[in-house]
Amino acid sequence: MDKHIAFITFETPYAQGGGIAAVMAHLPQAIQSGSQVPTFVITPFHFNLEKTTRLEPEMHSIATLKINFNSLQIKVDVKIFYDVVSWVFLKPQIHKSLSDPFFAGERHPYDISSVDSDGQTNLLRDSLFFGKAASAAIAEICRNCTWTVLLQDWEAATYVLYLAQNSPKDLIQPSYLTLHNTYDNGISRTLLAEAGLDKITYEGNTVLEAALPQVQDPVFTVSDQFAIDLSDELFQSKIMIPHIVEQLEPRLYGINNGPFINRQIPEKVFQAGLDGDTGPLSEWKKIKRAQALKIIDEFSPTLDEPIWGDITKFTHADLPWFVMAGRDDTRQKGYELASLAIDNFLMEEGQACFFFFPIPGDEGLKGIKFIEELTEKYPSRVLCFPFLFREGYFPIMQGASYGLMPSYYEPFGMANEYFLNGLSCIGRATGGIIQQIVPYLDAASFSSAVSSRSVRWHPPNSNPTGFLFREKDGIESALHDWKAINAAEYSTKHPGSNRLEEREKLILVNEIKNEMSTCINDAVSLFESDQEKYFELIINGAQYISEKFSWEMTAQKYIERLSI
Repeated sequence: MDKHIAFITFETPYAQGGGIAAVMAHLPQAIQSGSQVPTFVITPFHFNLEKTTRLEPEMHSIATLKINFNSLQIKVDVKIFYDVVSWVFLKPQIHKSLSDPFFAGERHPYDISSVDSDGQTNLLRDSLFFGKAASAAIAEICRNCTWTVLLQDWEAATYVLYLAQNSPKDLIQPSYLTLHNTYDNGISRTLLAEAGLDKITYEGNTVLEAALPQVQDPVFTVSDQFAIDLSDELFQSKIMIPHIVEQLEPRLYGINNGPFINRQIPEKVFQAGLDGDTGPLSEWKKIKRAQALKIIDEFSPTLDEPIWGDITKFTHADLPWFVMAGRDDTRQKGYELASLAIDNFLMEEGQACFFFFPIPGDEGLKGIKFIEELTEKYPSRVLCFPFLFREGYFPIMQGASYGLMPSYYEPFGMANEYFLNGLSCIGRATGGIIQQIVPYLDAASFSSAVSSRSVRWHPPNSNPTGFLFREKDGIESALHDWKAINAAEYSTKHPGSNRLEEREKLILVNEIKNEMSTCINDAVSLFESDQEKYFELIINGAQYISEKFSWEMTAQKYIERLSI
């Protein structure tokens, strides 16, 4: 029988929600290329998302399924879009008995109403339905094929529950779970039974607890270090996943993602830097900075596309620029950590400018109001673009000096994007950040807490690419503080209450803030005192990412581990 590979995923480049979409843009194609096995990506048809609906005219219908779910029979159109790999979209027809249709995410796939009429979260309901529909659709794609199935996070792990429910053990296709994050979702036996999963038995009360006994070894993560962190990091092992850490620890296997973009530094500029001449790099970045300032100066803010800060005063062309970008995940990204550290740095008359490009998360713009308040306090030093600033994002990034990554935790991370865009990077020493940033050792922020973690990946004689910081180990209040960060008891609905104000009261957060502030000082000091060394960081960083990370290497590790 023919071999096939299927990725089961709730998000894709056509329905972006976070890091999985970026991985799906590269990994399926790389695995198909390396294995020469036909590869399919099976995903919901998110009917409110433009990138999905815009693609529909190019899709071909291959089947219509009848899925019995919660006492209803739902028809599902199976549509396929042929590209380098095949993209399979599951489109449920609207059912008159459903007040909330399936896959109705507004801004992103997970942006759906919180509960349905039965008090069940719609994301859980949709994930259970997706798993059942995907398990039926796979036979329609190829009836006489053997499949290797790669499940992406808990929302897709429901797929394996339906296989276990309906197939004899010896007929179940080998299915593997990849954790891009450690979010899980509670579930009851009653809901499982209503979803047609009454035969599933397991210990616990969550989707992953139900799914883990049904997936093959190993359980993958998206970096080597994150696989270690899941059992070693307090936040992960005691707060995020204490219910599954014992199951996971012996089964985990980290495979690093590849880079999410190609190198943007021109080849001649990069080669000159490798040969020891960083002058062309300096000139290229000056050109990009001038372009960025021109774009900022000419941009006209609107209600939908506001700029926080005073663009009329923002002309500090010679100071180091710091950039932070990405989706605002309140328990992971650390925008409030950056705001606290920058406030501390600027209060002490530090000489630098800062750009924020946040993609608002579940809390919307209200959730990042503290960034707006920071720009009001330092209107000529801090600018924030809380929207997709297409025309300005890359010129500003490429004209900037450093990227910021103050993550509470980081499965893989976007440090590679900073380096390949011609920046150095500073980050908290956790997860994939540690592997992507080779730390500058002659820095006050290079503490024993950083050294003990980075030495695993970077020998002392490695060429530095940026700066790592880390709060000291053994903080007495750490467990309490991590619990408070995870609980997020502040409410964006109440004036005067926000994430930053709640978290700045925590000892742990203040320790991270202080170390990050020191790290910013280190980065500014090097930029001001030794431009040659600073530009060497950028060249080293771009070279290191290009040599150590690639989707071909990622795919080959999957292929070897799965014996594809």
